[in-house]
Amino acid sequence: MAEDPFVLIEKRINDLVGLVSTLKKENAAISAQLGQKSSDAKELARKVTELTRERDEIRGRVEKILSRLETIEL
Repeated sequence: MAEDPFVLIEKRINDLVGLVSTLKKENAAISAQLGQKSSDAKELARKVTELTRERDEIRGRVEKILSRLETIEL
């Protein structure tokens, strides 16, 4: 004997409500991960900028030292 159409519809709706609830939780978790990754990326970009500045400063100092050494006559 076939199930009552309303029972089938009710079951399908309950399944969909459960799916929507699961998807909302997954979406919230992914959004939180995205926020953390964005924060991590900003911090890494800041570190790269800082390291680039330090490298350029050291390069300049080394070039000055080499320039002074070139002026010394042996």
